[in-house]
Amino acid sequence: MAQRAVMGVDFSGRAGDTHTWTAGGRLDTATQSLTLLSCRPVARRELAAQLKALDDGAVAALDFPFSVPAAFAEYAFAAAPGGEMPGLWRAAAGMELAEFAARRDGFVAEYGELLRAGDLYVSGCYSCLHRANPNMLPMTLRGMQLLAELWAAGCQAPPLEGPGNTGAALLEVMPGAVLQSFGLPHKGYKGGRRAFDHRRKILRELPEVSGVKLVNLPDFRDECMFSDDALDSIVAATAAGLWALDDGPGRFRHPGGRTVAAPGGRRAVSPQIIGQTELEAARREGWIYVPAPPNAGGG
Repeated sequence: MAQRAVMGVDFSGRAGDTHTWTAGGRLDTATQSLTLLSCRPVARRELAAQLKALDDGAVAALDFPFSVPAAFAEYAFAAAPGGEMPGLWRAAAGMELAEFAARRDGFVAEYGELLRAGDLYVSGCYSCLHRANPNMLPMTLRGMQLLAELWAAGCQAPPLEGPGNTGAALLEVMPGAVLQSFGLPHKGYKGGRRAFDHRRKILRELPEVSGVKLVNLPDFRDECMFSDDALDSIVAATAAGLWALDDGPGRFRHPGGRTVAAPGGRRAVSPQIIGQTELEAARREGWIYVPAPPNAGGG
C-alpha cells in the first residue's frame, strides 16, 4: 500500500470541548514521507466522524488512556474479572462524569492511584486516576466512550483482536514519551521560560530524528508555536506514520509474554494483573505505544 492515511490526536475531555486538536495527512510508504493536510481543533463529535471515515489501513494515534487499572474497572464498572477493554468501553458509554469521578475518589481513598501494567514502561507516566490534573479523569472517561463508538464501527485497537474490526488502527500514545524516545525536549515545551525554544528545536529536528519525513511541517509552524496541543497532535501523527511504515513491529515496544510483577516502591498496579502476561494485561488495561530510538530496534 503506497499511500496510507494517518492522524494524530491530542484529545481533551474538558467540558468546553474546544481543546482537542487533530493532525491528518497522507503517508507515502515508498519514500517514508508524510504530507500533513490539516492541523486544527475539532469538537469530539467531529473527531468521531473523522476517525470512522478513515480508510482501512489508516493509523490514528490518540493521546488518552484507553482503559483503567483492572482493580478500578471491577470497582467502578462491576466488570467481570479478566474482562477486556470493549466491555469496559460499553460500560463507560452509559456513565456520567460525576458518577465516574465519585467512584474514582472512593477507590483512590482506599487503594491509591494505581498504575496500569503498561504505564510502568513509560517514564513520567501518571495514573489515569490522577487527581491533581483536572483533565485526566474526564479525558479518560470521554476517551473510553469514544472508543466504544469506534470499536462498534469496526476500528481496530491493538493489541485487541476483533474478527470484524478491519478499519483504522487506533493506538494509545503519549506525545511526551514519543519526543523523549527521539531525544527531543519532552519537558518544558508546553510552558515555562524556554517553551518556545524547545518547540523550535522539536519542529527543526523532528523530521530528521523520527524516521518520518515531514515534508511540509514548516507550513504548520505557526499553529505549533502558538499551541502545544497542536504540536502534540503532529507528534502523535508522526508516531502513527512510523506504525504505518511497518505495521508496528520494528520500532515499538509491544506487550508480550513477559509476566507482570509487582513494581515495588511507591508505584503499584492492580493485584488482578500480577502474574498475568503483559499481553493479557494490555487487553484489559491498554498499552502506551512508544517508538524505540532510531536504529535501536523494537521488541
